Amino acid sequence: MNGDGTTPRISNGRFGPDWPGRRCLAKTRAGYQCQKPALKGKARCQLHGGRAGAPTGARNGNYRTGRYTAEAVQVAREARTRLKELVVLGRRAGIWT
Repeated sequence: MNGDGTTPRISNGRFGPDWPGRRCLAKTRAGYQCQKPALKGKARCQLHGGRAGAPTGARNGNYRTGRYTAEAVQVAREARTRLKELVVLGRRAGIWT
């Protein structure tokens, strides 16, 4: 580190501070901007998540049953909401205490 608060110079690296290409937008642990180039069409390098993003559904290698898919979670949420409404109606009618 230079000691002046600027990005440290990389003496033998080809992607130093004067490289004109598009850089990764991540910050390093030291608080400086990453010096690696961003991947094509991405804002991050491969070390900072530029290659992240698995396919959804059955195309994903970890897909098993579909129990926790977005659709299943939404259906369960709607069922819980409907059940709560029925409980409130039952209490108003004096069926449930």
